[in-house]
Amino acid sequence: MAAFGHDGAMSEPLYGTPRAHSVPLGPLSPVLIRSSTSGQPDAETLRACGAGEVAGDFYQRMGHSNCRAFESLVAELEGTDGAVSFASGMAAMSAAIAAHVKAGDRILLAEEIYGGTSGFCLHDLVRFGVRVDRFSALDLAGLRQQLQQPARLVIFESPINPTLRVVDIRAAVQLAHAAGALVVFDGTFSPPPIQRAHDLGCDLIVHSATKFFGGHSDVLAGVVAGPHRLLGPIELFRRRTGGILAPDPAWLLQRSWPTLGIRLAAQQAAALAVAQGLLPLVAAGRVAKVTYPGLPDHPDRALVERQMTGGGCMLAIELPGGLPGVRKAFDRLQHIARAARLGGVESLATLPAFTTHAALSAAQRAQAGIPDGLLRVAVGLEGAEVLLHDLQQAIG
Repeated sequence: MAAFGHDGAMSEPLYGTPRAHSVPLGPLSPVLIRSSTSGQPDAETLRACGAGEVAGDFYQRMGHSNCRAFESLVAELEGTDGAVSFASGMAAMSAAIAAHVKAGDRILLAEEIYGGTSGFCLHDLVRFGVRVDRFSALDLAGLRQQLQQPARLVIFESPINPTLRVVDIRAAVQLAHAAGALVVFDGTFSPPPIQRAHDLGCDLIVHSATKFFGGHSDVLAGVVAGPHRLLGPIELFRRRTGGILAPDPAWLLQRSWPTLGIRLAAQQAAALAVAQGLLPLVAAGRVAKVTYPGLPDHPDRALVERQMTGGGCMLAIELPGGLPGVRKAFDRLQHIARAARLGGVESLATLPAFTTHAALSAAQRAQAGIPDGLLRVAVGLEGAEVLLHDLQQAIG
Protein backbone atom coordinates (compact mmCIF):
# COMPACT_ATOMS: atom_id res chain seq x y z
CA MET A 1 0.00 0.00 0.00
CA ALA A 2 1.41 3.36 -0.94
CA ALA A 3 0.83 7.07 -1.42
CA PHE A 4 2.54 9.81 -3.38
CA GLY A 5 5.76 11.51 -2.25
CA HIS A 6 6.79 15.09 -3.06
CA ASP A 7 7.97 14.13 -6.54
CA GLY A 8 4.87 12.09 -7.35
CA ALA A 9 6.63 8.75 -6.86
CA MET A 10 4.87 5.99 -4.94
CA SER A 11 6.00 5.66 -1.33
CA GLU A 12 4.89 4.48 2.10
CA PRO A 13 1.57 6.10 3.10
CA LEU A 14 1.89 9.08 5.42
CA TYR A 15 -1.68 8.59 6.63
CA GLY A 16 -3.46 5.85 8.55
CA THR A 17 -4.37 2.51 6.99
CA PRO A 18 -6.39 -0.39 8.46
CA ARG A 19 -4.48 -2.31 11.10
CA ALA A 20 -4.73 -6.01 11.85
CA HIS A 21 -6.28 -6.73 15.23
CA SER A 22 -3.96 -7.89 17.97
CA VAL A 23 -4.31 -8.61 21.67
CA PRO A 24 -3.78 -5.29 23.55
CA LEU A 25 -0.42 -5.01 25.24
CA GLY A 26 0.98 -2.16 27.29
CA PRO A 27 -1.12 0.98 27.97
CA LEU A 28 -4.78 0.35 27.14
CA SER A 29 -5.54 4.06 26.85
CA PRO A 30 -4.13 5.75 23.71
CA VAL A 31 -0.77 7.39 24.23
CA LEU A 32 -0.75 11.15 23.61
CA ILE A 33 2.40 12.57 22.02
CA ARG A 34 2.38 16.36 21.72
CA SER A 35 5.92 16.88 20.44
CA SER A 36 5.95 19.03 17.31
CA THR A 37 9.18 17.47 16.04
CA SER A 38 11.22 14.28 16.49
CA GLY A 39 14.93 13.59 16.48
CA GLN A 40 16.26 11.27 13.76
CA PRO A 41 19.07 8.68 14.02
CA ASP A 42 20.99 9.66 10.89
CA ALA A 43 21.11 11.76 7.71
CA GLU A 44 19.43 9.13 5.53
CA THR A 45 16.42 8.89 7.84
CA LEU A 46 16.21 12.67 7.94
CA ARG A 47 16.27 12.78 4.15
CA ALA A 48 13.61 10.07 3.78
CA CYS A 49 11.28 11.70 6.30
CA GLY A 50 11.71 15.14 4.76
CA ALA A 51 11.03 13.76 1.28
CA GLY A 52 7.83 12.08 2.46
CA GLU A 53 9.12 8.61 1.71
CA VAL A 54 8.49 7.18 5.17
CA ALA A 55 5.70 7.71 7.69
CA GLY A 56 7.73 7.96 10.87
CA ASP A 57 7.35 10.93 13.20
CA PHE A 58 9.34 13.82 11.78
CA TYR A 59 7.53 17.17 11.95
CA GLN A 60 3.94 17.41 13.10
CA ARG A 61 2.62 19.08 9.94
CA MET A 62 3.86 16.05 7.98
CA GLY A 63 1.88 13.65 10.15
CA HIS A 64 2.12 12.19 13.65
CA SER A 65 1.27 9.00 15.50
CA ASN A 66 -2.01 10.14 17.10
CA CYS A 67 -3.24 11.40 13.76
CA ARG A 68 -2.39 8.16 11.97
CA ALA A 69 -3.95 6.05 14.72
CA PHE A 70 -7.28 7.86 14.32
CA GLU A 71 -7.08 7.63 10.54
CA SER A 72 -6.54 3.88 10.78
CA LEU A 73 -9.72 3.54 12.82
CA VAL A 74 -11.70 5.45 10.18
CA ALA A 75 -10.21 3.45 7.30
CA GLU A 76 -11.12 0.20 9.02
CA LEU A 77 -14.67 1.41 9.73
CA GLU A 78 -15.22 2.61 6.16
CA GLY A 79 -13.50 -0.36 4.54
CA THR A 80 -11.15 1.88 2.54
CA ASP A 81 -7.40 1.79 1.81
CA GLY A 82 -6.81 4.63 4.23
CA ALA A 83 -7.94 7.99 5.58
CA VAL A 84 -6.47 11.49 5.91
CA SER A 85 -7.51 13.64 8.89
CA PHE A 86 -7.81 17.41 9.20
CA ALA A 87 -8.38 20.16 11.76
CA SER A 88 -12.08 20.49 10.85
CA GLY A 89 -14.75 19.01 8.64
CA MET A 90 -14.49 21.91 6.20
CA ALA A 91 -10.72 21.54 6.05
CA ALA A 92 -11.30 17.90 5.06
CA MET A 93 -13.96 18.70 2.46
CA SER A 94 -12.08 21.60 0.89
CA ALA A 95 -8.92 19.49 0.64
CA ALA A 96 -10.77 16.53 -0.88
CA ILE A 97 -12.11 18.83 -3.59
CA ALA A 98 -9.14 21.12 -4.16
CA ALA A 99 -6.63 18.29 -4.41
CA HIS A 100 -8.49 16.86 -7.40
CA VAL A 101 -9.34 19.89 -9.52
CA LYS A 102 -7.40 22.44 -11.54
CA ALA A 103 -8.24 25.60 -13.48
CA GLY A 104 -10.64 24.79 -16.30
CA ASP A 105 -12.19 21.76 -14.56
CA ARG A 106 -15.93 21.56 -13.98
CA ILE A 107 -17.56 20.17 -10.85
CA LEU A 108 -21.20 19.36 -10.13
CA LEU A 109 -22.31 20.45 -6.67
CA ALA A 110 -25.63 19.34 -5.21
CA GLU A 111 -28.05 22.12 -4.36
CA GLU A 112 -28.79 20.15 -1.19
CA ILE A 113 -25.35 20.35 0.41
CA TYR A 114 -23.87 21.80 3.59
CA GLY A 115 -23.55 25.58 3.35
CA GLY A 116 -19.83 25.56 4.11
CA THR A 117 -19.19 23.30 1.12
CA SER A 118 -21.27 25.56 -1.12
CA GLY A 119 -19.40 28.60 0.13
CA PHE A 120 -16.00 27.08 -0.58
CA CYS A 121 -16.97 25.99 -4.08
CA LEU A 122 -18.90 29.10 -5.11
CA HIS A 123 -16.66 31.75 -3.55
CA ASP A 124 -13.19 30.21 -3.52
CA LEU A 125 -12.86 27.55 -6.19
CA VAL A 126 -14.35 29.76 -8.87
CA ARG A 127 -11.67 32.40 -8.20
CA PHE A 128 -9.10 29.86 -9.38
CA GLY A 129 -10.86 29.04 -12.62
CA VAL A 130 -12.93 26.03 -11.58
CA ARG A 131 -16.44 25.96 -13.01
CA VAL A 132 -19.16 25.04 -10.50
CA ASP A 133 -22.59 23.93 -11.72
CA ARG A 134 -25.48 22.86 -9.50
CA PHE A 135 -27.81 19.89 -9.63
CA SER A 136 -30.47 18.40 -7.39
CA ALA A 137 -29.33 15.14 -5.82
CA LEU A 138 -33.00 14.13 -5.72
CA ASP A 139 -33.30 14.46 -9.52
CA LEU A 140 -31.25 11.75 -11.21
CA ALA A 141 -32.55 12.72 -14.64
CA GLY A 142 -31.22 16.23 -14.05
CA LEU A 143 -27.86 14.82 -12.96
CA ARG A 144 -27.70 12.67 -16.08
CA GLN A 145 -28.36 15.77 -18.18
CA GLN A 146 -25.64 17.74 -16.39
CA LEU A 147 -23.19 14.93 -16.99
CA GLN A 148 -23.58 15.32 -20.75
CA GLN A 149 -20.79 17.87 -20.32
CA PRO A 150 -17.48 16.65 -18.83
CA ALA A 151 -17.22 16.97 -15.03
CA ARG A 152 -14.32 16.15 -12.75
CA LEU A 153 -16.27 15.75 -9.49
CA VAL A 154 -19.83 15.14 -8.36
CA ILE A 155 -20.41 16.27 -4.76
CA PHE A 156 -23.46 15.44 -2.65
CA GLU A 157 -24.70 14.22 0.74
CA SER A 158 -27.37 11.87 2.10
CA PRO A 159 -29.44 12.11 4.23
CA ILE A 160 -29.80 15.76 3.30
CA ASN A 161 -29.46 18.49 5.91
CA PRO A 162 -31.97 19.54 7.23
CA THR A 163 -34.84 18.01 5.25
CA LEU A 164 -33.64 14.40 5.82
CA ARG A 165 -34.53 13.39 2.27
CA VAL A 166 -32.47 10.43 1.08
CA VAL A 167 -30.52 10.23 -2.19
CA ASP A 168 -30.17 7.09 -4.30
CA ILE A 169 -26.42 6.95 -3.70
CA ARG A 170 -25.59 3.95 -5.86
CA ALA A 171 -27.56 5.30 -8.84
CA ALA A 172 -25.92 8.73 -8.56
CA VAL A 173 -22.48 7.13 -8.32
CA GLN A 174 -23.11 4.96 -11.37
CA LEU A 175 -24.12 8.01 -13.41
CA ALA A 176 -21.02 9.90 -12.30
CA HIS A 177 -18.64 7.03 -13.01
CA ALA A 178 -20.18 6.36 -16.42
CA ALA A 179 -19.37 9.97 -17.31
CA GLY A 180 -15.81 9.71 -15.95
CA ALA A 181 -16.42 11.79 -12.80
CA LEU A 182 -15.31 11.05 -9.25
CA VAL A 183 -17.80 11.19 -6.36
CA VAL A 184 -17.05 13.18 -3.20
CA PHE A 185 -19.65 12.24 -0.60
CA ASP A 186 -20.41 13.92 2.72
CA GLY A 187 -21.26 11.07 5.09
CA THR A 188 -21.44 13.10 8.30
CA PHE A 189 -25.15 12.60 9.00
CA SER A 190 -25.07 8.79 8.91
CA PRO A 191 -21.64 7.20 9.42
CA PRO A 192 -21.10 3.42 9.42
CA PRO A 193 -22.67 1.20 10.50
CA ILE A 194 -25.84 3.20 9.71
CA GLN A 195 -24.69 3.83 6.13
CA ARG A 196 -21.69 2.51 4.22
CA ALA A 197 -20.96 4.93 1.40
CA HIS A 198 -17.86 3.04 0.27
CA ASP A 199 -19.93 -0.09 -0.33
CA LEU A 200 -22.32 2.04 -2.40
CA GLY A 201 -19.48 3.11 -4.69
CA CYS A 202 -18.47 6.55 -3.41
CA ASP A 203 -14.84 7.42 -4.19
CA LEU A 204 -14.04 9.84 -1.35
CA ILE A 205 -16.08 9.90 1.85
CA VAL A 206 -15.79 13.01 4.00
CA HIS A 207 -16.86 13.25 7.65
CA SER A 208 -16.99 16.13 10.03
CA ALA A 209 -15.39 14.10 12.83
CA THR A 210 -16.56 16.85 15.18
CA LYS A 211 -19.95 15.15 15.11
CA PHE A 212 -20.52 11.44 15.76
CA PHE A 213 -16.87 10.39 15.68
CA GLY A 214 -16.04 12.87 18.46
CA GLY A 215 -19.41 12.50 20.11
CA HIS A 216 -18.75 14.62 23.21
CA SER A 217 -18.75 18.24 21.98
CA ASP A 218 -15.08 18.67 22.82
CA VAL A 219 -13.29 18.21 19.51
CA LEU A 220 -13.09 19.87 16.08
CA ALA A 221 -11.89 17.57 13.30
CA GLY A 222 -12.51 16.20 9.82
CA VAL A 223 -11.43 13.16 7.83
CA VAL A 224 -11.46 11.86 4.24
CA ALA A 225 -11.53 8.11 3.53
CA GLY A 226 -10.85 6.48 0.20
CA PRO A 227 -8.38 4.61 -2.05
CA HIS A 228 -4.64 5.29 -2.05
CA ARG A 229 -4.65 6.74 -5.57
CA LEU A 230 -7.02 9.50 -4.46
CA LEU A 231 -5.72 10.01 -0.92
CA GLY A 232 -2.13 10.63 -2.00
CA PRO A 233 -2.87 14.05 -3.56
CA ILE A 234 -5.04 14.96 -0.56
CA GLU A 235 -2.24 14.17 1.90
CA LEU A 236 0.16 16.27 -0.18
CA PHE A 237 -2.34 19.13 -0.17
CA ARG A 238 -2.60 18.82 3.62
CA ARG A 239 1.18 18.99 3.98
CA ARG A 240 1.39 22.09 1.81
CA THR A 241 -1.53 23.95 3.39
CA GLY A 242 -1.02 22.83 6.99
CA GLY A 243 -4.55 21.80 7.96
CA ILE A 244 -3.52 18.63 9.78
CA LEU A 245 -5.38 17.34 12.84
CA ALA A 246 -3.42 18.15 16.03
CA PRO A 247 -2.44 15.47 18.59
CA ASP A 248 -4.90 16.45 21.34
CA PRO A 249 -8.10 16.27 19.25
CA ALA A 250 -6.75 13.14 17.56
CA TRP A 251 -6.33 11.59 21.01
CA LEU A 252 -9.87 12.62 21.98
CA LEU A 253 -11.21 10.95 18.85
CA GLN A 254 -9.34 7.76 19.74
CA ARG A 255 -10.86 7.95 23.23
CA SER A 256 -14.38 8.27 21.82
CA TRP A 257 -14.03 5.54 19.23
CA PRO A 258 -14.85 2.44 21.34
CA THR A 259 -18.31 3.81 22.16
CA LEU A 260 -19.22 4.92 18.62
CA GLY A 261 -21.29 1.83 17.83
CA ILE A 262 -23.28 1.79 21.06
CA ARG A 263 -23.80 5.56 20.93
CA LEU A 264 -25.17 5.39 17.39
CA ALA A 265 -27.44 2.46 18.26
CA ALA A 266 -28.89 4.20 21.32
CA GLN A 267 -29.29 7.55 19.57
CA GLN A 268 -30.95 5.98 16.55
CA ALA A 269 -33.38 3.99 18.72
CA ALA A 270 -34.29 7.12 20.67
CA ALA A 271 -34.76 9.14 17.47
CA LEU A 272 -37.25 6.58 16.14
CA ALA A 273 -39.15 6.52 19.45
CA VAL A 274 -39.35 10.32 19.58
CA ALA A 275 -40.48 10.52 15.96
CA GLN A 276 -43.22 7.98 16.63
CA GLY A 277 -44.19 9.79 19.83
CA LEU A 278 -44.70 13.05 17.95
CA LEU A 279 -47.16 11.58 15.45
CA PRO A 280 -50.21 12.16 17.71
CA LEU A 281 -49.26 15.85 17.76
CA VAL A 282 -49.36 15.82 13.96
CA ALA A 283 -52.85 14.30 14.07
CA ALA A 284 -53.90 16.95 16.58
CA GLY A 285 -52.56 19.78 14.42
CA ARG A 286 -49.94 20.86 16.97
CA VAL A 287 -47.16 19.73 14.62
CA ALA A 288 -47.37 20.24 10.86
CA LYS A 289 -44.98 17.46 9.90
CA VAL A 290 -42.38 15.07 11.31
CA THR A 291 -39.70 13.82 8.94
CA TYR A 292 -37.54 10.91 10.01
CA PRO A 293 -36.07 8.31 7.61
CA GLY A 294 -37.13 5.51 9.95
CA LEU A 295 -40.85 6.30 9.70
CA PRO A 296 -42.99 4.31 7.24
CA ASP A 297 -44.31 7.46 5.58
CA HIS A 298 -40.89 8.88 4.70
CA PRO A 299 -40.92 9.84 0.99
CA ASP A 300 -37.74 7.86 0.32
CA ARG A 301 -38.58 4.87 2.48
CA ALA A 302 -37.54 2.29 -0.14
CA LEU A 303 -34.09 3.88 -0.38
CA VAL A 304 -33.74 3.99 3.39
CA GLU A 305 -34.40 0.26 3.61
CA ARG A 306 -31.97 -0.45 0.79
CA GLN A 307 -28.96 1.64 1.82
CA MET A 308 -29.29 2.39 5.55
CA THR A 309 -29.60 0.25 8.68
CA GLY A 310 -32.18 2.49 10.30
CA GLY A 311 -33.27 6.10 10.15
CA GLY A 312 -30.27 7.80 11.70
CA CYS A 313 -30.20 10.16 14.66
CA MET A 314 -31.78 13.36 13.29
CA LEU A 315 -35.34 14.69 13.25
CA ALA A 316 -36.95 17.44 11.17
CA ILE A 317 -40.03 18.84 12.89
CA GLU A 318 -42.17 21.44 11.10
CA LEU A 319 -44.36 23.53 13.39
CA PRO A 320 -47.38 25.65 12.48
CA GLY A 321 -47.02 29.40 12.49
CA GLY A 322 -43.80 29.67 10.53
CA LEU A 323 -40.81 31.36 12.11
CA PRO A 324 -42.73 32.96 15.02
CA GLY A 325 -44.23 29.59 15.94
CA VAL A 326 -41.00 27.65 15.86
CA ARG A 327 -39.13 30.39 17.75
CA LYS A 328 -41.62 30.16 20.59
CA ALA A 329 -41.20 26.39 20.88
CA PHE A 330 -37.43 26.67 20.55
CA ASP A 331 -37.20 29.11 23.45
CA ARG A 332 -39.29 26.81 25.69
CA LEU A 333 -36.95 23.81 25.46
CA GLN A 334 -35.72 22.73 28.90
CA HIS A 335 -33.58 19.63 28.30
CA ILE A 336 -32.63 19.86 24.64
CA ALA A 337 -29.83 22.38 24.20
CA ARG A 338 -30.28 25.23 21.73
CA ALA A 339 -27.15 24.87 19.61
CA ALA A 340 -25.97 24.27 16.05
CA ARG A 341 -24.27 20.89 15.77
CA LEU A 342 -25.10 17.19 15.97
CA GLY A 343 -23.71 13.81 16.89
CA GLY A 344 -22.95 14.40 20.57
CA VAL A 345 -24.17 12.62 23.67
CA GLU A 346 -26.40 15.62 24.37
CA SER A 347 -29.47 16.42 22.27
CA LEU A 348 -29.40 19.68 20.36
CA ALA A 349 -32.04 21.72 18.54
CA THR A 350 -31.43 24.38 15.94
CA LEU A 351 -33.39 26.59 13.54
CA PRO A 352 -32.11 26.13 9.96
CA ALA A 353 -33.55 29.55 9.06
CA PHE A 354 -31.06 31.10 11.51
CA THR A 355 -28.11 28.72 11.12
CA THR A 356 -27.44 26.18 8.37
CA HIS A 357 -29.51 28.01 5.73
CA ALA A 358 -29.51 31.57 7.03
CA ALA A 359 -27.79 32.79 3.85
CA LEU A 360 -30.88 31.86 1.81
CA SER A 361 -34.00 33.99 1.53
CA ALA A 362 -37.31 32.61 2.79
CA ALA A 363 -38.33 31.96 -0.81
CA GLN A 364 -35.08 30.11 -1.53
CA ARG A 365 -35.51 27.99 1.59
CA ALA A 366 -39.07 27.16 0.61
CA GLN A 367 -37.90 26.13 -2.86
CA ALA A 368 -35.36 23.83 -1.21
CA GLY A 369 -38.11 22.28 0.92
CA ILE A 370 -36.99 24.04 4.11
CA PRO A 371 -39.96 25.84 5.71
CA ASP A 372 -39.21 28.65 8.15
CA GLY A 373 -41.09 26.70 10.81
CA LEU A 374 -38.57 23.84 10.71
CA LEU A 375 -36.91 22.65 13.92
CA ARG A 376 -33.94 20.32 13.47
CA VAL A 377 -33.24 18.02 16.42
CA ALA A 378 -30.07 15.96 16.88
CA VAL A 379 -30.90 13.15 19.28
CA GLY A 380 -28.45 12.38 22.09
CA LEU A 381 -28.43 9.94 24.98
CA GLU A 382 -30.84 11.48 27.49
CA GLY A 383 -33.49 8.89 26.63
CA ALA A 384 -36.57 9.02 24.42
CA GLU A 385 -39.00 9.76 27.25
CA VAL A 386 -37.08 12.82 28.43
CA LEU A 387 -36.73 14.18 24.89
CA LEU A 388 -40.33 13.54 23.90
CA HIS A 389 -41.65 15.21 27.06
CA ASP A 390 -39.42 18.22 26.43
CA LEU A 391 -40.65 18.60 22.85
CA GLN A 392 -44.28 18.13 23.86
CA GLN A 393 -44.13 20.83 26.53
CA ALA A 394 -42.19 23.19 24.23
CA ILE A 395 -44.64 22.77 21.37
CA GLY A 396 -47.56 23.30 23.73
